[in-house]
Amino acid sequence: MTSQVVTHSGPRERTRKAILDAAMTVLADQPTAALADIAGAAGVGRSTVHRYYPERSDLLRALARHVHELSNAAIERADPADGPPDAALRRVVESQLDLGPIVLFVYSEPTILADPELAAYLDTGDEAIVEVLNRASCDRPEYPPGWARRVFWALLQAGYEAAKQDGAPRHQIVDAIMSSLTSGTIHLPRA
Repeated sequence: MTSQVVTHSGPRERTRKAILDAAMTVLADQPTAALADIAGAAGVGRSTVHRYYPERSDLLRALARHVHELSNAAIERADPADGPPDAALRRVVESQLDLGPIVLFVYSEPTILADPELAAYLDTGDEAIVEVLNRASCDRPEYPPGWARRVFWALLQAGYEAAKQDGAPRHQIVDAIMSSLTSGTIHLPRA
């Protein structure tokens, strides 16, 4: 995987990054927050946000690309091709959990998903996760195609919610996700 987060220097890039970082924090907690709230969190005026992102949809599209780049960089740092599948999978879970609930926002926000080109772009990048899931033998013939990938992301969503709503400790969330991925959580009694 060769994904890298592009970093530029200079005041304009620092302002752009401050706006995107503020949007990540604010929109993860308050998906309907106004641009003024994001501007305040970024320490800039609302007119500055509008100069960089004339419409809310422009900011959301830039945020989606930014979060996607961060996710890909986190996957790369987790090095899912290295070591035993369970250790690799744990590193990937931890890397994605660290991004926080903004991932859920980006991948479920109607404005973002309404852009077919952006939606297609966002549906890439987790190939290394799929590979480690396959190495861990999570896919079984009775599952629909792509089931392990869907379960992985659904469990991350549950982890974000457990952290936010219940204050569950990170290690407990990672353990629960790993257990659910590798063993399942429901065991029906034999008849």
